[in-house]
Amino acid sequence: MIISIDAEKAFNKIQDPFMIKTLHKIIIEGKYLNIIKAIYDKLSANIIFNGEKLKTFPLRSGTRQGCPFLPLLFSITLEVLASAIRQEKDIKGIQIGNEEVEVSLFADDLIFYIENPKDSTRTPLETISKYNKVSGYNINVQKSIAFLYSNNEVSEKEVEKIIPFTIATKRIKYLGKV
Repeated sequence: MIISIDAEKAFNKIQDPFMIKTLHKIIIEGKYLNIIKAIYDKLSANIIFNGEKLKTFPLRSGTRQGCPFLPLLFSITLEVLASAIRQEKDIKGIQIGNEEVEVSLFADDLIFYIENPKDSTRTPLETISKYNKVSGYNINVQKSIAFLYSNNEVSEKEVEKIIPFTIATKRIKYLGKV
């Protein structure tokens, strides 16, 4: 089975404290971390309504529009989820050559490869749920899709009950390609 996960407003949802903590864990320190903190830490905004400036309020998630760090910072935080998926013993990915592949990342897209959907589908979904709680990352259920390639209808029906996404039967589109 292949599950294509679409992030809901991907770059806007990651919580700043989670991002800073992740950067610190991968040993980004000193000037570089301080620059990123200066850009993202303790951001605030004001709204002007009918010509009157309203009270300042804190921004707790998201990134500045057009920020050149944006793709890299998001990828670094998403790698936390990918690593957690790869470390799960209950997830059996697909074999490609000598490598077992469970997940692929490209920008804000995640693809899960699951060899035994009946036994391995719940775990990545639970792992994503845990990641959501600490990071702010959310799945766009309407745009996420699962592709089941099985000859076992009973097994497929069981998996369909677990997955909150659309089930594709013939093909899926990934990065604009079929």
